[in-house]
Amino acid sequence: MKLVPTVALLVVAAVLVTTFASTAEAGGPHGRADRLGRYYASQRPWHGPYAHTSYGAPVALIVPPTANMHTSYAWGVAQTEMVPIYHQFRRDYPGVSGGGGGYGYMPTPNWPSHTDQFGVYPVRGPW
Repeated sequence: MKLVPTVALLVVAAVLVTTFASTAEAGGPHGRADRLGRYYASQRPWHGPYAHTSYGAPVALIVPPTANMHTSYAWGVAQTEMVPIYHQFRRDYPGVSGGGGGYGYMPTPNWPSHTDQFGVYPVRGPW
């Protein structure tokens, strides 16, 4: 008679451990992807070298906080790639980029050949 409650307790424990382990691996607040993102974000700017045509500066495209990859498309043979999203908005976000006013950013070419040339860069939303 004591075997049934013990088995039920083990099943519940296994489900909880699996749930928490998959949340951490998926890039939750303490997941591996989040730790790597914080490390690389501290060393790189959130934007690329191109400015958005309408704003004259890079524009942040807010994506869900659980997203950790995005696809960059290029016109040509086999130039589509999966790129990690390192940066995430936090309460201590310092504001706009350091370039200010669009100086130092390249304009969108007349005939862009890559999605990065539009000046829109993904940034994960806050938790």
